[in-house]
Amino acid sequence: MEELTFLVKGSATKPYEVTFIKDGNSLTALCDCPAGQFGNSCKHRIAIMDGDATAISGRNADQASRIVEWLAGTDVEAALTEMRQAEKDPEKTKADVANLKKKLAKAMNS
Repeated sequence: MEELTFLVKGSATKPYEVTFIKDGNSLTALCDCPAGQFGNSCKHRIAIMDGDATAISGRNADQASRIVEWLAGTDVEAALTEMRQAEKDPEKTKADVANLKKKLAKAMNS
């Protein structure tokens, strides 16, 4: 099992803590922002999974690329891809996208 934690700038004065845990083919992504605390999807985790380290305020921003590697082949990657495709599809409703965001959050929190 491997674990990486990042401090990420958000709307609060104190940075949020975003933790990724890789255990075999399983990836868990946790964030202590309000959305993350309620088990919802959040932009902090998604940004890091995209390899975007710009909001990382800790000294390990260079390790964000490892999360992109960990993401490959996981159920989190599948849920993230499905959500992004739905966001681009004019046939999908806001409710469809919201349901896929919930699916992504469930995958990240498992």
